[in-house]
Amino acid sequence: MGGGQVRRFVHKPSGWNTWDYRGFNRLVYLNRGRTTVSVKYAIWDEHVRPTDPQSRKLGELYEGFRWEHALRIGCHGPLGLPARLEFVAGRTSFEAEASAEDGVLSLAVRPLVPSRQRIVFLFEAPEGESLVVQPGGGGVFAGWGVELHGATWPASYYLNLPAPYAIGLEGEPASLVVRPRRQRGARPKTAATGDGGSSGSPTGDGALGEAPEAMARGVSWNTLYDSRRRLVCSPVCRDWCIDWCGPIVFCWDSFFAAVMAACASRELARRNIEAALAAVDELGFVPNYYMAHGAASRDRSMPCLGAYAVWKIEGAHPEREWLQKVYPRLRRWHRFWKSNRSSCVAGLLAWGTNAAPRYAFPQLLPYNPSLQHTAKCAMYEAGLDNSPMYDGVAFNPQTSTLDLADVMLNSCYALDCAALSLIAGALGRTADASAYAREYDQMRRAIEEHLWDEAHGIYANRHPDGTFSSRWSPTSFLPLLAGVADPARADRLVREHLLNESEFWGEYVIPSIARNDPAYADNDYWRGRIWGPFNYLIAEGLRRYHYDSVSADLAYRGLDIFLRNWREDGGIYENYNAENGKGGDVWNAARLYHWGGLLALAAMGELLDAEWPTHLRFGSLHFPDAAVRDVQLAGSRYSVTLGPGVHVERNGEVIVDCSSRAVLRFPFGSRADVPIEASVGESGSLKVWRTFGAARTLRIGDGRTVHPVEHETYLEYTWKGAG
Repeated sequence: MGGGQVRRFVHKPSGWNTWDYRGFNRLVYLNRGRTTVSVKYAIWDEHVRPTDPQSRKLGELYEGFRWEHALRIGCHGPLGLPARLEFVAGRTSFEAEASAEDGVLSLAVRPLVPSRQRIVFLFEAPEGESLVVQPGGGGVFAGWGVELHGATWPASYYLNLPAPYAIGLEGEPASLVVRPRRQRGARPKTAATGDGGSSGSPTGDGALGEAPEAMARGVSWNTLYDSRRRLVCSPVCRDWCIDWCGPIVFCWDSFFAAVMAACASRELARRNIEAALAAVDELGFVPNYYMAHGAASRDRSMPCLGAYAVWKIEGAHPEREWLQKVYPRLRRWHRFWKSNRSSCVAGLLAWGTNAAPRYAFPQLLPYNPSLQHTAKCAMYEAGLDNSPMYDGVAFNPQTSTLDLADVMLNSCYALDCAALSLIAGALGRTADASAYAREYDQMRRAIEEHLWDEAHGIYANRHPDGTFSSRWSPTSFLPLLAGVADPARADRLVREHLLNESEFWGEYVIPSIARNDPAYADNDYWRGRIWGPFNYLIAEGLRRYHYDSVSADLAYRGLDIFLRNWREDGGIYENYNAENGKGGDVWNAARLYHWGGLLALAAMGELLDAEWPTHLRFGSLHFPDAAVRDVQLAGSRYSVTLGPGVHVERNGEVIVDCSSRAVLRFPFGSRADVPIEASVGESGSLKVWRTFGAARTLRIGDGRTVHPVEHETYLEYTWKGAG
């Protein structure tokens, strides 16, 4: 499976954004990836008195903001401004709003309640640069013109700060405009003009509510620039990067971030893919973590979902040039698994951790006393850090793997084979595509032969002695996503286990271990909590097998969890309680952690999705009335309304209109011999505009075939209800 030359990924973004990992209150202008100027807003409270009577401290400067200080994140462009959020300093809530146009930054901060605090603007970069104050309250910093409104340079009121700064009046709003010197003569803007809704984010209506935009905000507010590696990335949570003094990229988290980001920006989606795959050049695989300062998990990877994510983003309209850039790295990572992760069952894989090369990062030791080649590290490779599935499972130092053939890993590997085959085919690499298809078939047969527990009707992990594990988790449903499950087995799996309320179903779904497992009550991370990735991947698998009513129910229940928390406290949580749906009930569920948005994405997929592996899906029979607008998908912008029927627009023009509820699946590509697939209820008609697709037949789920009536601008299909 040969490939072309591999070029290093380097991102050189330009413009104003919240690029700095140290806090959401920093606005940075990058010029082709280099910091030109940085402005930070802070809050000064002179009325805070020290508890120590000997202290010389006069007041408190609030400047080190974390996500705990954000009351609600507002709009944020995918790769720039506008941006708006509400935050708290001390006990006072504020709103900050920023916009940029032609290199000009407009930043406004105002208190939302009566306050005695003052707004402060600090000019932190370039460090050591002096400020030239001009008559009338203006100034020049590093060649940039600065205009102040409601704030002044320190003259009669002084703070002991190392950077040039301006300070506002007590309890009053303040704003500034920062413009390149070449634009100093232009008419200034005196306040931010963030528009809140047209910042490149999808929006929703009806049952979806504000979920699509909230999901996009969770990614864009956590998007940073790694200035050391020169890569744009969307780490799971800005706070984690503060802890580790720079952007930290996690493996499968980055691929999920890419799939979510694609709804708002194909470019940001690709940047996240590239940021994760960049490590392949150094390590030969995508590591569990890859830190800005160079630390990486050189012994272990994470679930191999990279090729799947690439195809989700690109499959509907693949761009060969970009696929050629990522394909060699995806191929190299794929080879890592068979070379390093043989399991106790022939032909299958197990999670592991390599013994070499040895490495030591002292700063990591308090968190992980054994950095590699232990059972704990092999569990980390699964991404399911403390899952009960691995309690008591032995680590085999000879094979460097857990003594457990794992359903999740082998399903992901099969999925990787299938995705690589599709990508290779799109690139015209027919030999590669055929080889990956053969490997997929081998893995499919191995999973079916060795990981199906016939006695219990479930896919289960397997021990060296041939017995099946009794610790069941949502990983048992991933063979649906990979398409390896026999239809009869898939039916047992869904009917006897997924929909079983003593195991996985219920008001709040899906718990990360079966409800009847002794560890479920722990409510601790992967021991019983609900995680967006599982809900999303299982919804994808259900749709692949056309369990449309179950996928709609799952998606709606997850959406309810997401929106309830978002509306209550503005949180997008790392995980949620499976008994009450709350995210903030435990310490280890980060509050603004982007992949909680996968619950929203699963619901959006009921209206619009690049459905794995080769169809564009519109509509739902069972999801409540809803609408999603301005969703970016493979270079086009889609809006879908789901009501009594299904209405679809692309780039502002109608392309599909169905008079009744339906699930419509249009094949990727232009081949007219592949039919449209439809799941329908009542009688109806479907109009497909010629600008969207060629004339092809419509195949209804009960086996009927409908031929189109051809009109000048559209094709029309008509059918009667099944009854």
